[in-house]
Amino acid sequence: MKINQNTPLLKAGAPAQTLAPGKSSAVAGASAAQATAVASQAKLPSTTGDFDAGRVAEIRESIRTGRYQVDTAKIADGLITSVRELIAKNPS
Repeated sequence: MKINQNTPLLKAGAPAQTLAPGKSSAVAGASAAQATAVASQAKLPSTTGDFDAGRVAEIRESIRTGRYQVDTAKIADGLITSVRELIAKNPS
């Protein structure tokens, strides 16, 4: 699945956006996409830290050729560790 940054995102319970007379859907879509992009950037971590462009290219190529494999056990272990840390910070 490819994420298209020009596709506006709707939050659960939010009303769908309607177009005002005379506005094209492209203009409304661009405005929503720009607002979403600005809001998302405020929540993203800094990308100025450790970044290995070569590694990213390698992973992209692996995905493209179908050789990329996900280590589900490693992901599960990371999730369990995160939950344990959250529970330790906020005991009931």
